[in-house]
Amino acid sequence: MFEPGDETVNMREGKRKDPLPIGWFALFTPSDAMPKDRGLHLKRRLIIMGTGVIVLAAAWGMGQSGAFVENSYANGFGQSVGRGLAFVSGMLPTSLGEMLIVLLALWLLFVGGRGAWYVGWRKRRALNAVACGGLHLGALGLVILALFYVFWGLNYFRAPLVERQDWQQYAENGKPDEETELLYENCKELVAATNANYLAATGSEDYGSPSQFAGQVTVLDGEIDIGYERVQSELKLDESFAASRGHAKPVAASDLMNYLQISGFYFPWTGEANYNRLQPGCSIPFVIAHEKAHQRCITSEDEANFFGFLACTRSDDAYARYSGYLFAQRQLLGELFKQDPERAKELLELRYPGVQRDVDNLRAYWQRFDQGVAGEVGKASHAVNDVYLKTNGVRGGVESYQLSAKLLIVYAKKRGTLIWKQED
Repeated sequence: MFEPGDETVNMREGKRKDPLPIGWFALFTPSDAMPKDRGLHLKRRLIIMGTGVIVLAAAWGMGQSGAFVENSYANGFGQSVGRGLAFVSGMLPTSLGEMLIVLLALWLLFVGGRGAWYVGWRKRRALNAVACGGLHLGALGLVILALFYVFWGLNYFRAPLVERQDWQQYAENGKPDEETELLYENCKELVAATNANYLAATGSEDYGSPSQFAGQVTVLDGEIDIGYERVQSELKLDESFAASRGHAKPVAASDLMNYLQISGFYFPWTGEANYNRLQPGCSIPFVIAHEKAHQRCITSEDEANFFGFLACTRSDDAYARYSGYLFAQRQLLGELFKQDPERAKELLELRYPGVQRDVDNLRAYWQRFDQGVAGEVGKASHAVNDVYLKTNGVRGGVESYQLSAKLLIVYAKKRGTLIWKQED
């Protein structure tokens, strides 16, 4: 047997050198090349990294101009590039984003594993492997990040929806008793609307098992797009907001999404809305609508929830409306429980048995992934998402998902109700 360092060879002279006395450190010595050492391509990679830094700096600079972000990007270039990417990726029936993630992961494993193998068998210096890998990952990471902000990320610099729609007067809090009463009345209306649409979708007050959409999800997807057309007209948004971005894609690796506790995600590099195909059926329409909001340059999670609710409830499909109203009901009832738990419990008693079964099933489904290793994986996933959101200026990080209750109340104050009727 021999210690690492005994085979350190001067490849230029072809002569054996005395082994270094410090073992593994011999693999880091820059003076002696090894057969599998690779060129650093320093100039090329630094140019790529420098270009990425310039693009990111330019994005940050443009983000400081609210008018530019709103008028030229969010309602201009951003909408166009998103639709273009969605058109191209829409040619595939499966998620192109998922395929790219898998290919990238496999490539990183292959390159990293190959480098480790060569280093371990003393065919490549560790310093060379680390330097090449670091430069390669740095260049790749900066390119990916730069494209993120070019394609979509600049939307994080938009003003909040309340300001964009000039709803500030409705966002002001009134007297506590009045606010609680308003919350109660809206919860009561939402419970009734949820029941009515459950009945319309299933034909019964209790379907007997957790509900599912009866038709093809692609049909449901189209109904949600119709909802977005109505949302654009209702809120007087840019006309590009109404345009379809193609169908949302079911993710093949939905089992992994379960463990990561992810119900859906938007992939800005391909313009695709993706959803967990294994989650309970009652949440799928809303999740699709939420991700389709991201396709329309809506970045913050509370706003995506809000637009997802609007798109579902403006749909012609009863099950899509049911999913939207169920989401809003749960959001506002959660707030009512904090302020008036007794009346919140009274409203729960008004739920149809089938609606309550769906809620119980939804809660139980995700609780399965809160235990043991799955729970730790879920916590890690939440932590990463939290850092991502906060890095992009989203106040509260993952807590922002719950802030849509505030937007729902603001809109209820403006319209007088959250319930939508065809004649509206």
